[in-house]
Amino acid sequence: MAQAAEIYESVDVRLATGKVLYADDSGLYRAVMDNAAFEAGLAASCLLRPEKGDTVLLAVLEDGSCVILSILVRGGQEARLCLPPESSLECPGRLTVRCADALDLQAGRELGLRAEDFSVAAQNAVLHMNKVNAVSDVADVCCRALSVLGGTALSVFRSLTQCLGSSRRMVEGNDETRCANSTLVADGNATVMSRNGLTLAEETARTDAKLIQLG
Repeated sequence: MAQAAEIYESVDVRLATGKVLYADDSGLYRAVMDNAAFEAGLAASCLLRPEKGDTVLLAVLEDGSCVILSILVRGGQEARLCLPPESSLECPGRLTVRCADALDLQAGRELGLRAEDFSVAAQNAVLHMNKVNAVSDVADVCCRALSVLGGTALSVFRSLTQCLGSSRRMVEGNDETRCANSTLVADGNATVMSRNGLTLAEETARTDAKLIQLG
């Protein structure tokens, strides 16, 4: 039985060094190797994104395609890690990230932090948020100095106890307090000053004192 012979040309995989001539964010790279320019892809294990002027390690595969395996010499100053769209960084033990200057965390849609214990220590902190929803079973806050500026603030507490050394409230507009029962206890003097004063009571209004001065 006759069998037709097929001509098979074997292409050996070889490694070579080259220099990146062109790089863009879409994953297209052009590198020069052996005085010839090639279109090169990026190997899955090469997380550092190649930049123009980098010296790279290239591999020519069996099908003749060329891929960048690693960055040997950094040509520019910026270094960017390129991960697949679905990626995760896992560590079975302790993981520490240190940065000598500045560390920025940016997320296009959501940024989540989940931990059994969470602590933040900073000399200066700036927080800007358009909308905040905070739910806490227990909150202990100790502030030496606190400055809050808000257009609208809504606080709902089942119970609230404040222990202050000194307190001053300054309201430019209207100030209204509604409650079932209200008690004001002052060990020293209690002074209420206003241009016009009005006290309304549906049932009983009573003032008890050893000395009452009106005038």
